[in-house]
Amino acid sequence: MTAKKSLQYGWVVVASAFIITFITCGVNFSYGVFFLPIVNEFGWSRGLASAVMLVAGIAYAVTLPFTGILADRYGYKWVLAVSACFLSLGLILSSQIQELWQLYVFTGLLVGLSISASFAIPVALVALWFTRRQGLALGVATLGISLGTATIPLLISYLVTSAGWRPALIIAGIAVAVFCIPATLLMRNPPRHTMAAYSAAKLESSEAKQAVPSDLDTGLTVSQSLRTSQFWTLFITFLLFLSSLGLIMLHLVPYAVDSGIEPVRAAVLITLIGIFGIIGRLGSGVLSDKVGIKPIMLFCTVLLGLDIAFIALYSEPWAFYVFAAIYGISYSGFVTQMVRITRKVFGGRALGSVFGALMVSDGIGFGVGPWIAGNIYDATGSYQASFLAAAAGLAVATILVVIVRPAIKKI
Repeated sequence: MTAKKSLQYGWVVVASAFIITFITCGVNFSYGVFFLPIVNEFGWSRGLASAVMLVAGIAYAVTLPFTGILADRYGYKWVLAVSACFLSLGLILSSQIQELWQLYVFTGLLVGLSISASFAIPVALVALWFTRRQGLALGVATLGISLGTATIPLLISYLVTSAGWRPALIIAGIAVAVFCIPATLLMRNPPRHTMAAYSAAKLESSEAKQAVPSDLDTGLTVSQSLRTSQFWTLFITFLLFLSSLGLIMLHLVPYAVDSGIEPVRAAVLITLIGIFGIIGRLGSGVLSDKVGIKPIMLFCTVLLGLDIAFIALYSEPWAFYVFAAIYGISYSGFVTQMVRITRKVFGGRALGSVFGALMVSDGIGFGVGPWIAGNIYDATGSYQASFLAAAAGLAVATILVVIVRPAIKKI
């Protein structure tokens, strides 16, 4: 394969990442649709049922740093393939649960072990393939998250309503196996030496100018990054943001149903988040290439915090749809920049490992946020306190985005 064709293969990686994020994120963000049917069938409290997210978050947090290291060392393809197998198996086994511990093991542990295939590993690989137009490439790749969020929870809601939650889980597990596993096998690490030679030859193709990575062999290792204040500033920023994301994705549909919205119409809220997320991802990707990463992140954290405070105080049916539209734009715009700011701060030398270590915050936040909210609901009968706390956390995250500084070069 010529150098030019090797570089063009980066767009195949983008397409594969799109398919993976479309299916896996769409399925993972559907647990809020399954939540009330499972709780109602077994009579479990919302706190106990929410703890499945805590189990998944711990499994994800513990294993993600190792998957990043394995991906950097042995290739992203096989890490993604194994993760997709775990997700498919976990969903199918979850359809057979009868006891609470089975929910924790099948839906929590097995699915938690697969979450690296949903976001961190695919987008880290896309970020390695591109330097110029990186924002566009990441915007397209992570567009799968928004489209998956827009379509799959709604489809699953119809399946749950018409056939029940158990068949819906089986179908979701089969879909992961059929679509995601083949897509993972198309993933490929960027050919460093080929691209270096291509760059040195100063070929004039636009693909060369846009895709040649400049820092694949520079930057900090994961152990060096862990010793910097920048790492922990970003870690806490991501933790606060992702805690609010986990809370919304699990409890928004139950909150809407509690407020008088029918279950299928409540699932439409997740669809709206996905639809407006398309605007957020593509818009933030293009704009960040022009105005920089931090301005986009600041805009998104401020808007997201105000949006969550709004729905905490106004729970009328119309307010949920306004909330979902604003939430989709702001959350997706922030997510698109996470791997970019990681590469800008720490370089591309060990991006998979460093980003994997940072995304431990995803496991902790996505697990702890929904679990705490479920327990607060059991104690108070309301989600208001949880949503206001999430808004306050995003205010702190905004300050941290302002103060974060590069470890190797300017952002």
